[in-house]
Amino acid sequence: MSNGPNKQISPDDLGRALGSDQLNALSAQSGLSREELLAGLSRHLPDIVNHLTPDGRLPTESEISGRL
Repeated sequence: MSNGPNKQISPDDLGRALGSDQLNALSAQSGLSREELLAGLSRHLPDIVNHLTPDGRLPTESEISGRL
């Protein structure tokens, strides 16, 4: 996290970070294939992190509840 845009993460790197069990669970819940899920997450994750951490730091619990 830092001020400004966050770096992109490749679908392969994201898949390794999440692990097979988590990917299988997310795929089952979303109805998306593993490839679709990783492509979407890798595309949108930097913007989501930026939205939740606009000051470049982890927000407090009260701050995060207002951003969701």
